[in-house]
Amino acid sequence: MRAGKIFFAAAIAACFSGAASAAPEMIVLSSATYDSGGTDKAFALAADADGNIFLAGTTGNDYLSQKYSKALVVSPSAFQIYTNGRANNNGAQGLALDGLGYIVVTGEEQNASGNLDYLTLKYSPNFAAQLSSASYNGGSNDSAAAVKTDSQNNIFVTGYTDDAGNKNVYTIKYSPGLTKLSTAAYDGTGLADQGAAMAIDHSDNIIIAGYTQAATKDLLLLKYDNGLHNMSPVIFDSGFDENASGVAVDGRDNIIVTGRQSDGVTQNFLTLKYDTFLNLVSSAVYDSTFDDIPTGVAVDSDDNIIVTGYTNQHFFTVKYKPDFTIISTAAYNGGILDHSNAVAVDADNNVIVTGESDSGGSGANYFTIKYNASPKITAVSPLFIGKTSNVTISGKGLLADTAVSFEDANISTGAFSIVSGQITLAVTPSTDVVLGVATVTVTNSNGEAFTSSTLAYTRLSTTVPSNQPATIDAMTKAGGIAVNIPSASFPYDEQIVIYTVPVAPGDVRQVGEALYFSVGHSSQPAVNVSIKLRYSDADLGSYSPSLLSLAYWDAATGWVSVTSSVNSTDKSVTGFSKAVNTKYAIVKQAEGVGGGGGIGGGGPGGSGIPAKVFPNPYRPGSGGSFGQSSLGDGVVFAGLAAGQSFKLVIVDLAGQLVYQKSAAADSNGMYLWDTKTVSGGNAATGVYIYLITGGGQPKKGKFSIIR
Repeated sequence: MRAGKIFFAAAIAACFSGAASAAPEMIVLSSATYDSGGTDKAFALAADADGNIFLAGTTGNDYLSQKYSKALVVSPSAFQIYTNGRANNNGAQGLALDGLGYIVVTGEEQNASGNLDYLTLKYSPNFAAQLSSASYNGGSNDSAAAVKTDSQNNIFVTGYTDDAGNKNVYTIKYSPGLTKLSTAAYDGTGLADQGAAMAIDHSDNIIIAGYTQAATKDLLLLKYDNGLHNMSPVIFDSGFDENASGVAVDGRDNIIVTGRQSDGVTQNFLTLKYDTFLNLVSSAVYDSTFDDIPTGVAVDSDDNIIVTGYTNQHFFTVKYKPDFTIISTAAYNGGILDHSNAVAVDADNNVIVTGESDSGGSGANYFTIKYNASPKITAVSPLFIGKTSNVTISGKGLLADTAVSFEDANISTGAFSIVSGQITLAVTPSTDVVLGVATVTVTNSNGEAFTSSTLAYTRLSTTVPSNQPATIDAMTKAGGIAVNIPSASFPYDEQIVIYTVPVAPGDVRQVGEALYFSVGHSSQPAVNVSIKLRYSDADLGSYSPSLLSLAYWDAATGWVSVTSSVNSTDKSVTGFSKAVNTKYAIVKQAEGVGGGGGIGGGGPGGSGIPAKVFPNPYRPGSGGSFGQSSLGDGVVFAGLAAGQSFKLVIVDLAGQLVYQKSAAADSNGMYLWDTKTVSGGNAATGVYIYLITGGGQPKKGKFSIIR
């Protein structure tokens, strides 16, 4: 498969260049130099789950591999030098860590005949000892460029083999002990095909990027399954030279390729995004007006794309959003010549680049820089209306000088501290703050910012004296709500906390936000408590307000309607219940009306018959009647209308969406769910509720998964 000839005009490149010059500069956390006294060049990089950093490259004519701490302090006992005593052409080009912490280094070495061979070395953790090695001699010059390990700790090496001037991409699969298992060669129509970089996706497919050369060099992308069976290659040709130097996969298994592209005057960074089927999705060019040579690409946990290399002979790194909007850049000029040769992202999304720096002393040295992650909020502890409390903000890229602000001017902040990247901040929401979500922004000193409008929630906490009545009023975005507690409800002072909860995706019964009602002693009141919530016309559409009810959530049965009254004038529903430590919401009682159709029980007028679900329980990998069905691995819904379209919604017992899809039953009225959630992971052990609508009478019921 060959991508059409696409020429990126100078105007487009200049647009990216201007955006880069205005982008925030990445914040340097630390840097490290290694100088052996000779020439040292780092070409490969990896980070482990603890943030330790591993490098491989050359010192003189030998392999040099090193370990650094999270703070970029070199470990004097964790390094290895490999030498075969020959004069030149021994160099490490790739490094990978397997799932057990073993380290694999690959590259080239000169053999006794003076030609080059692949050489792959495996070390125990921390470079404590060399465990095994493997070489490949294809008859002439052979050079390995990259190495990766799969989920089974098998080892894959790629590069090129040169047979009398005809270069071919050559890839080898080894066992964890470096026993050769399989090989694959790619020979294009020209005289030169070379693999330069490799990635492995979440299905253990192998992706190789490099170039193929006929009249010009064209970017080459190969995808193999785990046994090195080839899928169709992709060739990108703009009419000028392109040469891939890095490849990575994001969380959706999109393939990100970077490499140099000539525009006829200078070399530019070219970065391409392909989907998992090798369709070109989008691209970006960076042109500084000097020669820009990209050398590697990495993707962080937010699918941001980081490309590194050198421009005008100095380090240059650019971070893009998934849509190729530039987030930030980084440059390093150490004096005479600085080449960034590799990039990696650690578990905290910090960016590490490494390469060589020559300041005019003894020659080039290993030089490594660690940059701070872009700021991101992942969790915010509760904010209490009318009270000052210490709120914790967790995330990535948060620093001691990170600024925190709330969109609501009625939320003020005070004392600030940060420990292990977690901010603790005194926060005071005034009594004018509404109950619900609060928008919060964190901003780093370089201007990078992140805003969350889903994680920070305000709560209302009050103490009700024993046997005394109380009314707790609060304002939400939908209007005023109230919780009325009659006298003699609680025999002791009781701490009451209320807060809103968003609609669970896929919940077809809930109208508007839910209200969580908790009591400190976890005991029911002696008499019914009344709860009034609000709805809006936008929540209902054509649904009749008279059919609304207040309900509470029961983990076993879903929404349970309670005795309720509807006030259509002020758009409120009031209900009476003793249930505590659960959420309340306005729900549609009659299913199948105005978009209704419930998951769970409790409301009158329910409809829906169970579908046949099997295996139930589903025990993946167990075999027998509870393992794989005749349709494959997963849960089968049967008894559907043959060939008819339907919508399937699956939630857990907390009402959180697990899966939803519009699909069609097969000719036997069946549909197989592979138990993948909306986020792409495997559904965990638990009980699940399903609703099937369309193509006949609604069907609902429960099933379980046991892993």
